[in-house]
Amino acid sequence: MSAPFALEVRNLAKSYGGSVALEDVSLTVRAGEVHALLGQNGCGKSTLVKSLTGVVVPDSGSVDVFGEPLAMPTIDPHTRGIAVIHQDIGLVESMTVLENLGINARYGTRLLAPVNVRREKAIYEELMERLGVRFDLDAEVSTLSPAERALLAVARAMRLMDTESDKQLFILDEPTAALSKPEADRLLVLMRRVADLGAGVIFVSHRLSEVMDVCDRATVMRAGRDVVHVAISDTSRAELVAHMLGRRMDDFFPVPPAFAGGPTRLSVEGLSGDRVSNVSFTAHGGEVVGVTGLAGMGQEELPFLLCGEQKATAGGYSIDGSRAEFSTPSAAIAAGVALVPGNRLRDGVWIAGTAEENVTLPVIGSFSALFGIRGPALRKRATELMGNVQVTPNRPDYALAAFSGGNQQKIVFAKWLQLNPGVLLLDEPTQGVDPGAAKALLGDAMDAAAAGSAVVVFSGDHEQLAAICHRVIVLHHGEVIAELTRGSGGLTEHALLEACEAAPSEISAAA
Repeated sequence: MSAPFALEVRNLAKSYGGSVALEDVSLTVRAGEVHALLGQNGCGKSTLVKSLTGVVVPDSGSVDVFGEPLAMPTIDPHTRGIAVIHQDIGLVESMTVLENLGINARYGTRLLAPVNVRREKAIYEELMERLGVRFDLDAEVSTLSPAERALLAVARAMRLMDTESDKQLFILDEPTAALSKPEADRLLVLMRRVADLGAGVIFVSHRLSEVMDVCDRATVMRAGRDVVHVAISDTSRAELVAHMLGRRMDDFFPVPPAFAGGPTRLSVEGLSGDRVSNVSFTAHGGEVVGVTGLAGMGQEELPFLLCGEQKATAGGYSIDGSRAEFSTPSAAIAAGVALVPGNRLRDGVWIAGTAEENVTLPVIGSFSALFGIRGPALRKRATELMGNVQVTPNRPDYALAAFSGGNQQKIVFAKWLQLNPGVLLLDEPTQGVDPGAAKALLGDAMDAAAAGSAVVVFSGDHEQLAAICHRVIVLHHGEVIAELTRGSGGLTEHALLEACEAAPSEISAAA
């Protein structure tokens, strides 16, 4: 006998003026199932999730949750057993695990009623036992790894809902985007366990290898419609991408440019910071160099040390043979160093501004006139830049917030590529971006290398690094412990993972 439906969506539609976000979308998710929701950035996935959680009111259609109609807009979706865990999980780092768990559920008390800490701890101990995870409830969240924080978000969501009921629907929206593979695997195991407890789980992701590993079925959306519903056992990664794009994509990554040596554009010498220690490496014109490690091993700090956002505690670096010590990002930009940051919304864009204001920001001074800015020329430049990276729609006047995440990332790329930087730093450049857009963005980075830039990619995506880099440097507790080279045949996804997980002594012994 088939499990009951945790979710039934029928003919959901939503338009914004003349723009169609959802068109006659239908899908079902069964209890006990991990169901992938896939599609390019801007295909309607976010609008669908927002419709299920009351953020957006659909124009038509209906939704049932465990056989009961869901009112539109829904108020307090957790009362209907619906929980969303976003990539930005919203934990307060300075508070304890218990405080982060408890405050979200008001500690299970009425307003101004005293908190029974012993009872709350007992509730969470039981909940963690059900989920197969373990946290020190008195530990500060700042001490947890990224994967542990994601696991904590799932526990928090379960506490907010009726823990006595097994009628629960979890929607995990890009939860592994910022996690390394070992940490992502921990979250995927928990996601599977939650489904095995009887919940329905929707997994929104661009990491198709994870989808193939953990999901039971998939719904693929394209241009606001559900175009295919398929069992994972009956499909392949290439077929899913073809459904997402409306065409086949032969390769997931661009080929790096041929590299036989070039001038040293970046030389890092004994650089130390809060997390990295005595890091040294070089990057040459025409070369693509990767930097990786498990989460928290220092690769997240390096780009900020190199672009002037953070001050080094020891060591230094040179740009094109000249010693540099940037006190501000502006100084780095002036010296030909550009950073595409990993956290786009925090560090890379002005989300309240227009696409034009964002993409032309580094060159705005060249469009100044006696009584202000030469508006038509600026608009023309923005249109050209957005066209170069295939932003859709090419509307510089639109607010940046109106664009999908993939198109926002294209705008960030265009903003810095127009400067033809000598050193291009890419921090998790395709995080949260669909496969088609990711290949296009990385293709732009390969073009920059072919034109003479030194491209340095900081990432935990080992498959990507193995595909596009000439060399990859591996960090362990902030120190360089290995360097894998493309020409030797040793630069593979598996070899990178092994290097990241090995202790320095094991690396030395293997060498």
